[in-house]
Amino acid sequence: MQKLLRTLSCTLLAAALMTPGFASAAGGFMPYGDISKHWAKTSIIRGVQAGLFAAGSNAPLFYPNRDMTRAEFVALIDRLYNGGQYQLYPLTFLSEHAEWSRGEGFEEPYLPYRDVDRLTWMYSPTLRVSYIMDRLYGPDAIQQVFPGEQMKPNQPITHEEAAKLLQMFTMTGDSQNAWSEVNNWGWIEGERTDLLKRGEAAVAADRLMTYLVQDTILPLLDFDGSKFPMVPEIQELFPLFVTYTDSKTTDEQSYVTAVEAIRNHEDTDDTYRALSKLATNSFSNQIGVHFYLSWNPSTPLTDNLNEAFGAIDAYFQDKIILPDTLRLLSANVYDIALQLGASDNREYDKVLTRLSDYEKKLKQDTKEWESLSIYLGALEIKAGHTDKALSRYEKFASKHPEALLNSAYYLVQEGRTQEAETLLASQKPKASDERMVQLVKLLGQELNSIKEQSSIATDLAYTLNHLDRASSYQVKGEAFLSGFSFTYTQDVDAQRNASRTSGFYQSPQKLVSDKLETYTDGQKKIQYTYDSNKQSWDKHQTGSLDFVHEWVGAQSIKERQSNLHARYYKQSFGRYDIITEWIPGEVLEEKAKNVTLGRGKIKNVPLYMNKYYIDRQSDELVKHVWRYEEIYESKEYVAFSGTDNYDLTANVKVSIPDDVRKEVTP
Repeated sequence: MQKLLRTLSCTLLAAALMTPGFASAAGGFMPYGDISKHWAKTSIIRGVQAGLFAAGSNAPLFYPNRDMTRAEFVALIDRLYNGGQYQLYPLTFLSEHAEWSRGEGFEEPYLPYRDVDRLTWMYSPTLRVSYIMDRLYGPDAIQQVFPGEQMKPNQPITHEEAAKLLQMFTMTGDSQNAWSEVNNWGWIEGERTDLLKRGEAAVAADRLMTYLVQDTILPLLDFDGSKFPMVPEIQELFPLFVTYTDSKTTDEQSYVTAVEAIRNHEDTDDTYRALSKLATNSFSNQIGVHFYLSWNPSTPLTDNLNEAFGAIDAYFQDKIILPDTLRLLSANVYDIALQLGASDNREYDKVLTRLSDYEKKLKQDTKEWESLSIYLGALEIKAGHTDKALSRYEKFASKHPEALLNSAYYLVQEGRTQEAETLLASQKPKASDERMVQLVKLLGQELNSIKEQSSIATDLAYTLNHLDRASSYQVKGEAFLSGFSFTYTQDVDAQRNASRTSGFYQSPQKLVSDKLETYTDGQKKIQYTYDSNKQSWDKHQTGSLDFVHEWVGAQSIKERQSNLHARYYKQSFGRYDIITEWIPGEVLEEKAKNVTLGRGKIKNVPLYMNKYYIDRQSDELVKHVWRYEEIYESKEYVAFSGTDNYDLTANVKVSIPDDVRKEVTP
């Protein structure tokens, strides 16, 4: 089916609960009149600030001790997902508002509930959460939370029901463990049959937000090749480095004005001329002057790099110990190195040599040394000195999240999973260090999954082989390929080695849909396609490979795992096992160099991801979701995504009509 679509495209919130806008608030902010003495006050306020709850003249009270309804909690999950969408993307493949891609459900209603009216405030958030759960866990997954034809949206939600919705953020493998897993994370406490109070829901949301901003839910997964080596997030990119009073000298005012211009993206050549003048006189804040001179877009990157090193020189000349400042200055050097290294990989070694000279000025195992060393390790990775970087990270992995993450990731990449487990077992973070406690737990979960790769791949291969052995089946799906959209039904008759596809496709150049109809003769490898413009049939061979994802799809799961470093993750929910597959783009780029493709040589593969939904009782494939992105040397960008739903019980028979064969010109 995917081959057909590629060929054709080439030839042809709840107003009562939530409101955004409370991004920040002054000290003493009290959004409701009934929370000042409530134990959940802090979490409720943070929820308002994050846009999770409505406040104002129309909502003067929060009612923290009132039971939260099912609809209210679903709406809360919807808002939390919007805040944690990036963390879940590797498992959902969903871009913003993707839940509307199939329209609004007039032909095929999304919601299985008769008591959630599309004209009420609860419809949209319930639709979105239902769609997200379908994508994560398979068809009608929300039925595992609220079974039956009625959701009973105004009924109070229990702790266990809330946990089943929160499970999407935990990465557990079995829906039966949802309550214990959410309870272990500390998001909801009490008994599973208790009714959830609104104050408790606010606390759960607050704890989940803290969880989401600290680490991604799959910390070792680099699905698009941009995450590692990990370096700390810099909170303040535009510091003054010195505190200035209102009564500034002329030079001080000139410096502050220049920084404000850069911060507000209003810098000009005059901005950097003013900074250059300060660099040549006795102005005391030389750290800041050289730091901001390195931002000059009009000078070569090599000059920017020299200025960035000049800022570090000034730091050591001042003989001060400010780890955060040294971290920022080192990050600045590293950022410029990334730009230089993008065109010439040898630049990493050059920058590494210069930055390493500062290490001897620092006492090892200090915060100051860590601030520099995390970037030295990243440069060692970029320069190809992975063993040196691992030796470096090991020295402070127990105190530094990024050092621990990098250590575990590169040990796994080198096939040293046992060493990664030993490293993780040695971590004993303090209970007060929430970031490290959370990271160690997430890494443990992921390392367990990595050990199960062969077993998961075998399960997936068995299911796909089961599909290949089926005598017949039917596929209903939709797909999007570089501006084209398709809705189709495909009948596959394996006994006759033939298939028929019918449906519609929408071209980006046309306002109306065109008829989609094809027959494929698998034995002769010929496809007959109806041309709506000519109102006649064409035929062509189907054996050639046009795209990278076609080439990958022709390989077995075992070949993908061994040759392409495919990574698999398995979850269970309700009646389904869900296996997600990622293949690193850089591996595909390297392996496909010598492959002859119809679209030409591949340049970059930003994404290659699949999800397979398997009925646990029959081992049959129920659903397949995919998302691929490819960039060719011709500068052609290919984005291909879609969903296929399989019915292996369909008894279909396909014969290619004689008039189709006769109509095609030889």
